[in-house]
Amino acid sequence: MRILHAALAAVLVASVGAPVLAAERISDVALLRASRCLGLAKSENLGVVETSTLAAFVKAQSRGREPLVRNRANAAEQTARSQAAKARDEAKARLIAERDGVCRAMVEPSAGT
Repeated sequence: MRILHAALAAVLVASVGAPVLAAERISDVALLRASRCLGLAKSENLGVVETSTLAAFVKAQSRGREPLVRNRANAAEQTARSQAAKARDEAKARLIAERDGVCRAMVEPSAGT
């Protein structure tokens, strides 16, 4: 019984002391959007941007999802990277605007908060 209490106490102390790293779970559709954004951010053709925050977010949000959702998220990222790699002129400008607008808003806190 003492071992059980000690183990329970250790778990409680660890959980209280640990920082909150996981965000609230987003919808499957939002995960697909975030994965697309990650693909755009990783594209060298659109210009180099920092991807670690978004990559960590997508990875954390992918955990515990159905395999179909994870596969679609991976496909969304790959499709976006492919589109970005082939993009020229207007299409490139549109993808950059998406990456720097909608996608950036996913990882940056809003100015009003």
